Amino acid sequence: MKLHFLNSIRSSSRILSRAILGMLLLCGSAHAASFFHVTVNTSALIGNSSAPFSLDFQFNNGTTLNNNSAVVNNFTFSGGGATGSATALGGATGNISTSVVFNNSSAFQELFQTFNPGSSLGFDVNLTTNLDGATPDAFVFAILDKNLANIPTTGLGDSLLLVNVNSANPAKQTFSGTGAFASVTVFATPEPSSYVLLLAVLPLLAFVVRKKNHSA
Repeated sequence: MKLHFLNSIRSSSRILSRAILGMLLLCGSAHAASFFHVTVNTSALIGNSSAPFSLDFQFNNGTTLNNNSAVVNNFTFSGGGATGSATALGGATGNISTSVVFNNSSAFQELFQTFNPGSSLGFDVNLTTNLDGATPDAFVFAILDKNLANIPTTGLGDSLLLVNVNSANPAKQTFSGTGAFASVTVFATPEPSSYVLLLAVLPLLAFVVRKKNHSA
């Protein structure tokens, strides 16, 4: 009986170890890409005379074509919504009602589309992070006014978000608006990924161990 119990413990431990190893490998595979969520306070745009506004995304190539990609999706508008149709340049595809896709097939790619602002804006970014020599690829987000000019911000080129793909986990540089748009602020936070999945699976694994030991 004691030997059977010990074998049960060892068997359960092997199940747990294999599962954890598999999850860690899955987590490790995520290092080739950067997943993050962006939240923008857009309340200052409601009723603003510079409307209509457009969301503007760019994915600019560094040295090598076709080495990275970017997908922007899961848009939320908090009382607002997408309007009109998207204008896509340089191989960009999609729209802000569904998803925006960049395949890095040209030196400059851009997509912009008008929207009715709500109190906030949210979207997810899935960006591969293959390094590109001395000049990195760059993902850029901005908001355009009725003249298709970037609203003024504290960022380079009046951007609200800038990600230079210069490492496996590149920095997400976020900026805020200035002047009449001072309350337009941006936050970028990591997306729940395989680490969250691991935390979700551990209670199930513990249940398997308890059940196996109980049956012993």
